[in-house]
Amino acid sequence: MTFIDLFTGCGGLSLGLLKAGHQGLLAVEKNEQAFETLKFNLLGQSDQFDGHYEWLEHPSLSKSAHDISKLLSDPKLTEYLSELGDCGHVDLVAGGPPCQGFSTAGKREPDDPRNSLVFAYLDFVSLVKPKYILMENVRGIAHAFSKGDGGEAVSEKIEKELAKTGYLTAHFIEDSSQWGVPQTRQRFVLIGIRKNLFGTLFSGEGSDQAVDELIAAGKALRPRLEHGLECFATRFRASLGLKQDSLVSVKEAIGDLKTMDAFGARDKKSASDSTVSGFQQIANSAPMKGIDRNYQRLMSDGWNKDLPNGGLRLPKHSKPVVDRFSRILDDVDNPDFQNQYLLSRRKTLPIKYREERLNSKKHTLTVLHPDKPSVTVTTLPDDILHYDEPRILTVRELARLQSFPDWFRFEGPYTTGGSLRKSTCPKYTQVGNAVPPLMAEGLGCFFRDEIKNIVDSFVRDTKAASTAA
Repeated sequence: MTFIDLFTGCGGLSLGLLKAGHQGLLAVEKNEQAFETLKFNLLGQSDQFDGHYEWLEHPSLSKSAHDISKLLSDPKLTEYLSELGDCGHVDLVAGGPPCQGFSTAGKREPDDPRNSLVFAYLDFVSLVKPKYILMENVRGIAHAFSKGDGGEAVSEKIEKELAKTGYLTAHFIEDSSQWGVPQTRQRFVLIGIRKNLFGTLFSGEGSDQAVDELIAAGKALRPRLEHGLECFATRFRASLGLKQDSLVSVKEAIGDLKTMDAFGARDKKSASDSTVSGFQQIANSAPMKGIDRNYQRLMSDGWNKDLPNGGLRLPKHSKPVVDRFSRILDDVDNPDFQNQYLLSRRKTLPIKYREERLNSKKHTLTVLHPDKPSVTVTTLPDDILHYDEPRILTVRELARLQSFPDWFRFEGPYTTGGSLRKSTCPKYTQVGNAVPPLMAEGLGCFFRDEIKNIVDSFVRDTKAASTAA
């Protein structure tokens, strides 16, 4: 199956689709730092993964960062994309348009200019006419804004527009942990299927009645797809050799990357990929005894070196910060503080606890639980505290929680600040914005192995029901 990945970021969704055996035709990403990461790992520079990207040949489509809005304003390119659509060259358009304007963790502003990029995605789809669509986003895209939007969620507008273009759609909330990712990351996933794949079941063309028919059919198909995804996710985890009776835990994912062990501090060395001097990283990984290492072996993915490929730079916390983090780690398992402040792991530290015990106004900080999946990884590294070390996590640890393999190298600076935050995409941001590759691989395998069977059974049952009536 050929695919185009829009709003690619550093390549989490592309990586998963490629590992599922699909062939990439084009990756569109505006940010140069994120695209450099994708280019190094998936477009032939890395000798660890051959990529399977057959880049579309057009003067406007160099292997570099591209703004989708500028691409769509190029008449010659849109004509070329339309020709690709007419000849059926593209099987799948995938991608996750920027989600900050929809996120329930943010301000949810209806007029956020990033919201319009969802409709650039739809414009691209209307040109290349893929058989299938796979859109990933935050859960908030399925919630109506509180003002100025008539109570209609953006997801409903998307599905209406796709129905006008001739697609039957269904959306779900998928939890990445069900696909073997050691993180409870709940995301909106939309699947679109071109109506001609249902044979003659839908013959109308563009009328209001035809659009309503496709929308209703999508609602009827949704339970089948949802059940199919659930069953397939279970089989997918089993195929990877992961446990079936429990989810992958934080300790199973990053327990070999600690700075301390039972004998004290472990050896450190200068951080190998830091452009700023004075930072350290662990000198070697140290597998922990007594934990299931299947996930770590899965993340090694042929990488046979002592340490993962970068992203190991440890934070340089001041002594007051280390002391505060140490206090939190002591308090979070203390029954008295748990009762007094409703304090627990995997939940944001309560305001009362922060004010009375920490004298801190930090809005969000969550302590990981070693024996459970991580909370949602974000673009802000100081939102999550290590489960038993007084520090935030490294890029590599967060990448493991996102299911990036150890050979995958992140390009660019570690962090940035000030006015540069709007224009740069450092390593922590790249990781936090990514689609978990393991979940993407599972979805890619679902498209490869299952979706046609579900469509065919839906057609048979719908025709049978119509005949019986």
